[in-house]
Amino acid sequence: MAITLLTDVTAAPFVEVFVDDLIPEAAWITVYRLAGGREFLMRGAVRAPTAGAFTRIDFEIPFNIPVTYRAELFDAAGESLGFTESATTTLICADTWMHNPLNPSGGVKVFFGEDRGWSVTRPTPGVVSRPLGRRVGVVLSEPRYGVTGLDMVVRTSTDEDADKVQAMMGDNGMPPIVCIRLGSNDGRLRLPQPLFLSALSVTEMDMDHRWGGSELAHSLSGDEVDPPIPGLFVPLLTRADLNAFYATRAALNADNLLRLDVNRRYDLAGTAG
Repeated sequence: MAITLLTDVTAAPFVEVFVDDLIPEAAWITVYRLAGGREFLMRGAVRAPTAGAFTRIDFEIPFNIPVTYRAELFDAAGESLGFTESATTTLICADTWMHNPLNPSGGVKVFFGEDRGWSVTRPTPGVVSRPLGRRVGVVLSEPRYGVTGLDMVVRTSTDEDADKVQAMMGDNGMPPIVCIRLGSNDGRLRLPQPLFLSALSVTEMDMDHRWGGSELAHSLSGDEVDPPIPGLFVPLLTRADLNAFYATRAALNADNLLRLDVNRRYDLAGTAG
């Protein structure tokens, strides 16, 4: 399994997972991502159809830590054919990026404000019971929660970026969930990587905008949650992008030898506007 890094695109930095030389019996593929002791199904790569090769991009890869991918293959009847070899990479990024998982092209680079101290809470639900005749209590608990009640302030430096932050908080039918990937500038913050946060309460605060500046602060408050179902995804490269770049089918064919080559032209993403 070959992994190619791509960062010169219109959206946030991502990794392309490119799997070639698949066995002829493979009709479906599922890709897993392991990083920081946690394993996720890769978005858009869950029982995805394939024929000889497969390409998909991962917008949720955390930055600056080793990330391992492996793929499980299935035949046409849905029976597992086993796993490919694993492949490991590290995507180096100094900046922190935030996006809605169902709108990766709306990703925005943010920086954290210093308006409040950092406090990260991971409570364990339970009670202490005190049975009759016992000197000390007995704990009755459930599995520990993820991060809860997190308050953070992210800042943007342009109106366009501020609009993107507001749009990812539940506009256009999207769930109010953001994926936050910490860059090395903020890498010492002890938060899950990536962090999926339920952004149910968002307050926009003026920093210097009213006086002709461009900086705005966005106060987010929420809990760590599961991301949207990984089978749901929005493709970065669309047919409209190809049609906008190539005037004719002949021009497209002359520039790309195989259909797989066309599918990997992520450099054309966003051409259609």
